[in-house]
Amino acid sequence: MVFRLDPCEQLLNPLFYHLPFLYSFWAILNTICFNIVASLLLFSHICAAVTDPGLIPLHRYTVSQLASVQKPDGWTTCNKCGIHRPPRAHHCRICRRCVRRMDHHCPWLVIYVCI
Repeated sequence: MVFRLDPCEQLLNPLFYHLPFLYSFWAILNTICFNIVASLLLFSHICAAVTDPGLIPLHRYTVSQLASVQKPDGWTTCNKCGIHRPPRAHHCRICRRCVRRMDHHCPWLVIYVCI
């Protein structure tokens, strides 16, 4: 589930969203800004969750094939997957796949995604 309820949220939501001076200029501005930021956060989270992380397709080679295959500049063979991977691709031990331009494995997304 994307949204988890916690005690802090239960206490702060009414305080910062429902209670401020309901009809003042600052309350309206606060409500508009809060809704814009919340919408942008939700949009960014959804985009990160559904975007392809750059998984490299599995195409395993045997030992004899690896010796005969010519690799372009910078390409290496993954010791764990046994696939040819482009420069800056790394093996994610959680996904058990090689990922292009991997920085880290994000635990906060609903689906596990390497970023």
